[in-house]
Formats: sequence, C-alpha cells, structure tokens
Amino acid sequence: MPQNFDAIIIGAGVIGISTAFHLAERGLKPVILERKEIGYGATGKSSGLVRMHYDLEVESRLAWESFQYFHNWHERIGGECGFCRTGFLHIEPAGHETQLRKNVEMHKRIGIPTDVITGEDVKQLAPYFNTDDISFAAYEPESGYADPMLTAASLLNAAKAHGVVYTQDCEIISTQISGGKVTGVQTTRGDFSAPVIINAAGAWAGKVSDLFGVSIPLGTWTHDVVHIRRPAHIPAHPTVIDSSLSMYFRPDSGDLTLVALEDDSRLDEPADKDLGYVAKDFVERAIDRICKRIPDMEQGSLQSSHVGRDGLTPDQRAIIGQAGPEGYFLATGFSGTGFKLSPAVGLCVSELILDGKSKTVDISCFDPMRFERGEQLKGENDYGFIWR
Repeated sequence: MPQNFDAIIIGAGVIGISTAFHLAERGLKPVILERKEIGYGATGKSSGLVRMHYDLEVESRLAWESFQYFHNWHERIGGECGFCRTGFLHIEPAGHETQLRKNVEMHKRIGIPTDVITGEDVKQLAPYFNTDDISFAAYEPESGYADPMLTAASLLNAAKAHGVVYTQDCEIISTQISGGKVTGVQTTRGDFSAPVIINAAGAWAGKVSDLFGVSIPLGTWTHDVVHIRRPAHIPAHPTVIDSSLSMYFRPDSGDLTLVALEDDSRLDEPADKDLGYVAKDFVERAIDRICKRIPDMEQGSLQSSHVGRDGLTPDQRAIIGQAGPEGYFLATGFSGTGFKLSPAVGLCVSELILDGKSKTVDISCFDPMRFERGEQLKGENDYGFIWR
C-alpha cells in the first residue's frame, strides 16, 4: 500500500527542507524523499555566504527576506545555523561602477543596510588588504556567512517537529500521473502518493524531471574550494566577492580562509561524476589570487580542498514554478547561489502551492517555461554571468 501525504519533496538540501518546513507550518503533511542523505548535493559543499548583493532585484528581495531568518535563526526556526556576522564586501572592476552604484540604490530601496564605500574605506575595514586597484565597493555591515549543514540539520529538525516525514536512501524509480495530475511516485523504498510533488533535486533535477515528462535546460556547475590557514598576525576578515580578481573568500573557524574562483568553471559534468578531486591547477591559482588581495597570505599554509556541484541554468538563475502535469513544481537550478535564498524560497514556494501565487516575494519571473519562450533573466544593472 502506498504511503499517503499532502506533498512530496524530492531532495533534502536546504531548498527542499525549507519548502517542507513552510508547507508543514501551513498545516500540510509533507514527506521529503532523499536518494542519499541530508545535504548530499550542493548544500553539503556550499560556501555558506549570507549576503544580499545581486544585480537582479527579485534575488536581493529573496536574500533580504532570508536574512531575517539567518539573523534570528534560534527564534524563527530553533537550533542553530552558525551565522557569523563579518560584514560583506562586493568588489567590481572599474568598468562596473555605474552598475554597482545603481544596484546599491536598489538594495537600499528594499531596506537592505548597504552603502558604496571607497578604497580607503576598504583599507580601514581590512588594513592587510591590497586596495591599490579598488576605488569603490559595496559594503553590507550586517552580512557574513552561516554553516550550511548546521542550517539544514536544524531546519529539518524544525520540519519534523511540524510533522514532516524524512526518508533517505530513497531513489525515485517512476512517477504516477492520472488525468493530467501527479498522484505519486514509486521509489526504492516503496510507493508514496500525494497530489503535490516538488522537485528540489539540485544537480539531479533534470533527470528527475524527465520522469514527469518535463524537460528542463539544466546543466551542472562544479566548483573547487580551498581552505588556507592564515598567518597568525592576520585576523578574521570580511566576507568578500571580489569580481575584480574573479574569486570569493570568507573567514572560517580555526583561523582559516575559504577561497573559491569564479572563472574557468567546470561546466556540464555529469551530476554523479566523482567529486574527489579539484581541478589540476586550481589550488595554485586560488593561492595566487588570494595573495594578490591579501599579500601576507603568502605566509599562510594550505589546509584542505574540496569540490561541490549544483544545477546550472542557461541564465544562471533558478527554475521555480509549476510545469507539466498539475501538481508538479520545480524549485531547482539555483546555479550555486541557493543557500542564502533558501528560507525565503521555501516560504514563497509554499505560498505558490497553497495560495496560487507567492506573496512574500513575487517569484513568477523564475517560471520554468521562460526558456521555451526564448527568455532569460538578466539583472537590471547587469554584471554578466557569475560563473565563467
């Protein structure tokens, strides 16, 4: 006999768990089906940045709404998310000054605490930074980073407390559709039935969606990350997206700095391809870049490296909405930037399902059918693609 639920969420990353949590808050009984274990995909390898600077207003609104959760996690969710306020700097090359200033104006209109600061201001915030090439930057004093696995675990505990059922080691084999409506799935752990199914399977979402007869343009983005132990005289620093040097970095516990690059990304590798190695020259390039911004990091030491993977869409923006048979929804394709948006995305998807549209933030622009219409999302004051 099938197990009956109000909604089935496929994937136990932060997007899927958040969606389940918010649906349960509204009185539904969802089940999360995970092929491996919690955070197995992009969540478990996320760098965990919590910031609001985007060139697309809807993403900034989602990030700002999500920040309210991260900043008050214990009160709003319970447990801990590991949020650490470091301040956040967004550095763009000189040719993007107009875009950055207009984006900061947009962020301020939303209510985000942010401002444009000078290179001299950056030097005051981080005296050990080389700021010779910086004449301006965006600064968010309240932003920082959180612990992705701690976030996912505490969110899952809160979801379970609201009645969510979690089933792992559970792979989708086939789907059940009747009269143009989804009715359930067959899995390696038995049959599950529900009138609503949400595909939050990350890099595997394309394969899952094919089972529902809905093809989505989803590739993959594979990202390499290195942890460097800072020399003793360099304290913790702000969290930084440094587009001038095509990298981002943030402090981590144990006097470490996490560094990742934005260029020479590995695109469209199979979702199941081994994550046990970083690109051949990645570590050397990452160390070279961080030393250009923080010269004294030359006195640091390599601690570790790891690899993660997420689903990547043609415009590097999420796919969120109903598609194909009635009751089938997508919440995927976050292209490496879903963690910081996840609390608000889960809330908005729950509103879309239960109220017919999202009210907290209008997410209709992420419509899965936009690619069929030849449309792609682009920032109002565009910086270009993140991953190159």
